[in-house]
Amino acid sequence: MKKIILLCLTLVIFSSAPRVASAHAVVYMCAPRIGANLAKPPSEIVCIFDGALTASQVTLTVVGPNGERVDQNDAQPFQGDAYSYVVSLDTRKMGDGLYQVNWLVQDKSDNTTTSGSFPFGVNTIVPPTPTVFLPGQVMITPSAVSPVNPGNGASELVSRFFIGAGVVILAAMGFLYWRMRQSNEDAARD
Repeated sequence: MKKIILLCLTLVIFSSAPRVASAHAVVYMCAPRIGANLAKPPSEIVCIFDGALTASQVTLTVVGPNGERVDQNDAQPFQGDAYSYVVSLDTRKMGDGLYQVNWLVQDKSDNTTTSGSFPFGVNTIVPPTPTVFLPGQVMITPSAVSPVNPGNGASELVSRFFIGAGVVILAAMGFLYWRMRQSNEDAARD
């Protein structure tokens, strides 16, 4: 009977523990490739993020070497995918030079806003872009990922407190179970 109660109590603790999302949406890969040097200006930029995004909270802008925006302000899901977004470019405004793609997105899983940027070039030298090479793919470490929503600090702190309290309670239950088992074995020997 004690084992059943202990099992039920453990299940209640694990099922009621808060779930914390520790990652926020960042650019996973893009076409044209992040940091690419292209022979001619692309007609669009497609970026794939590592999490589903809130469509109304996605901003993709492209700024040219002279500081002028060259995108057509039409960021939208690429082929209906919540992870991929496309923005059209005005190639008439684009010439040779270094371009900066800026993104500001809201992750659907935890409503956290993140932002970043990366370069690409047209017939120019593109400075190195921080990336991590995995077998068969490239993933970017954004240059400026920062949560914009300041309200997440308190909720994350509360979540961490409850997780820590759950771990302490679970450890205490394990210790008590061990002690009960020890005393039952001692009683059986006598």
